[in-house]
Amino acid sequence: MKLKIKSDLLLFRTLSVCGLLAIFSCKKFVEVDPPINQVNTAPVYSSDATATSAVNGLYSTIMNDYNGLLNGGVSLYSGLSSDELVSTSTSQDDIAAFQTNSLQSTNSIAAALWSNGYNYIYQTNALLEGLAHSQGVSPSTLTQLTGEAKFLRALTYFYLVNLFGDVPLITSTDFRQNARQARNAKVDIYVQIISDLENAESQLPAAYVGSDRTRPNKWAISALLARVYLYQKNWAKAEAKASEVIGSGVYTLEPTNPFTYTSNETIFQIIPVSPYANTAEGSDFVPFSSTDVPFYILSNNLMTSFETGDTRVGNWIGTNMVGTTAYNYPSKYQNNSGPPYTEYNIVLRLAEQYLIRAEARAQQNNLNGTKDDLNAVRARSGLGQTTDTDQASLLAAITHERQVELFGEWGHRWLDLLRTGKADAVLAPIKGTAWQPTDQLYPIPYSQLKANPQLVQNIGY
Repeated sequence: MKLKIKSDLLLFRTLSVCGLLAIFSCKKFVEVDPPINQVNTAPVYSSDATATSAVNGLYSTIMNDYNGLLNGGVSLYSGLSSDELVSTSTSQDDIAAFQTNSLQSTNSIAAALWSNGYNYIYQTNALLEGLAHSQGVSPSTLTQLTGEAKFLRALTYFYLVNLFGDVPLITSTDFRQNARQARNAKVDIYVQIISDLENAESQLPAAYVGSDRTRPNKWAISALLARVYLYQKNWAKAEAKASEVIGSGVYTLEPTNPFTYTSNETIFQIIPVSPYANTAEGSDFVPFSSTDVPFYILSNNLMTSFETGDTRVGNWIGTNMVGTTAYNYPSKYQNNSGPPYTEYNIVLRLAEQYLIRAEARAQQNNLNGTKDDLNAVRARSGLGQTTDTDQASLLAAITHERQVELFGEWGHRWLDLLRTGKADAVLAPIKGTAWQPTDQLYPIPYSQLKANPQLVQNIGY
């Protein structure tokens, strides 16, 4: 049975990648067909039920894109790009290129990440245009769905701009205009992200729609805004937004396993739809038996970063002994197969908000507040209070805490190294001559450069 499940999952992975390539390899990034779960006509927005179904269709699209931009892809590929994950395969394929930082513009996975993003953006733009002209949707539902669409567009652009740098800013479904759109400066993308999130924050209530936190609420918007402001080095606003989430009283740090679908640490998650997997991370990282070599293991650099007594080692890391070799793998998500769904794709959780606020406070020289937030996460992990007292040491401690708290999730380590300017210093000694400073951005896909002459390649490719 295990072999049958493994075979089915490998087939699903293969079909997912091939499907992406078939859909996107010969299309301009905005010339994507309307997805089968979205009918881009007026009847879709004729009632609350049909309009809600259209938005739910976008969540399904995201979760059907196995290892896509918003479903495990950033966790895996950026984890390989950084000092976090190591592939056990000896194949020199498109996945290996992430680990060796040797991406080419023809890399099919990088192209799929780009195409995922612009497919979601096309869909959110279509949703926003349809909702704006709807006749039968109630005001409350209209406001809710508009806020959700803007949140998803902002989330998508956040990852596109951090992986690829300057990217085209597309806010309509006008394919003629979009097909000629040049890359917009990173600062302009962030202006749009913040605008979308501020609008969504004013539109979404604090209460969740439903009971499983699979639709964003006001605090989900605030949480993503806190992260965005941190990346923008707007320390005061990052602290303020994180404080709103922490002070809401809705969320608590889970002592052992915050990765079940009922976790009170979760701020926003997306429900699975695959018949073969709960989460992409679970199926990617967790072996099918105790005698299997995992597909991906944690690097020695990460393993030696954990302090003695850190309960995250026992709770979130699995080990398979194969022969005389110990293979350590991420086991935050522990279900590597399909239904029943006990683990969802967690996008935002409370621990990150404590670490955002700790960093923002340290940058503003509020060192006592910094220690309070840092110690909250450390205490949950069975560790004593930090002994660091000065600003530089506390910032280093926060970087370390983010490394051991957020590993295997959403490329946090890779993006942290980039945003703090530490990528060269950290990765060059580990990666050796394969590492170049220009590797910090992924290449614009060759197929997109060929389709749109207004696009210009990143330096180094």
